[in-house]
Amino acid sequence: MQIRLWAMGMALVSVLLSQLVMAQTYPFKPIRLVIPYSPPGGPIDLTVRPFAEKLGEVIGQPIIIENIGGGGSMIGSDHVAKSAPDGYNLLITTAAIAIMPSSNPRMPFDPLKDLAPVGTVSASTIVLATDPKLGLRSVQELVSYAKANPGKLTFGSVGLGGSLHLGGEMFKLMAGIDMVHVPYKGAAQALTDIMGNHLSMLFVSMASILPLASSGKIRPLAVASLKRATALPDLPTMDSIYAGFEVTASNGIVAPARTPAAVIARLNQAMARALASPEVRERFAKSGVEPVISTPEEFGAALRAEIARWGKVVKAINFVQTDQ
Repeated sequence: MQIRLWAMGMALVSVLLSQLVMAQTYPFKPIRLVIPYSPPGGPIDLTVRPFAEKLGEVIGQPIIIENIGGGGSMIGSDHVAKSAPDGYNLLITTAAIAIMPSSNPRMPFDPLKDLAPVGTVSASTIVLATDPKLGLRSVQELVSYAKANPGKLTFGSVGLGGSLHLGGEMFKLMAGIDMVHVPYKGAAQALTDIMGNHLSMLFVSMASILPLASSGKIRPLAVASLKRATALPDLPTMDSIYAGFEVTASNGIVAPARTPAAVIARLNQAMARALASPEVRERFAKSGVEPVISTPEEFGAALRAEIARWGKVVKAINFVQTDQ
């Protein structure tokens, strides 16, 4: 018995020593960061690439970005979840990672068990925007109109089963209104249809609508964040009208589960330095996003909260995402 305990103790010491050595020498080769969407050049790429370049400078090794699309981000995410937990395989996350556990019964991994949070990267303010020709100047007016004309209003979204789609469904539930969902492949076509009087409203990123809002081609009514936006300070929050309403568009980095804590800490420290740099902040500002510095624990708590919140919406509307 004593020999067995001694052997177990020595094995534990060996593991701890190997992790310590890894942390001291990490990283000694390029780090791969998977964006679970393709082709390259999309909105996420515009945020991630300047950040990854600076992160590579800070940590001392190049960050090699690899786009692995498919399955609404599932294929690339699963690829990283099943990769070696050595700190050289990372994943950039979107809201999809919090929605898929409840919406897709064929999801091949558990983000809370198979992935380890490293830190948040950025957040974009989401806006409820409408067709100015409707003449609606507040969320309350929109809801009153929808109740008086059930099924007449349409709401668009980019990505079936994404946060912008489910944000519209959550709005319908909380406001008790009936609207018709119109899915789009990209925000540009949805905004074109709003300006052409073919779409009533949608939830969309602040960066996408600022020029259109200033020219009166689209009318923003509220922000879906929990605090008002600096760019449009007069807009109320959806939370102030329907308590608990929040739609986020944030990105973070996760690693395979069992990645050594010391390696995750090293990555998180480097991320914080990169996000605090003037170069990254300037590039983010041009894309309409804000850098968000967090600890792994804070990012993990936010992810758990997002999974629980979207799970309630998915269950309430009985939504099942089967696209692979």
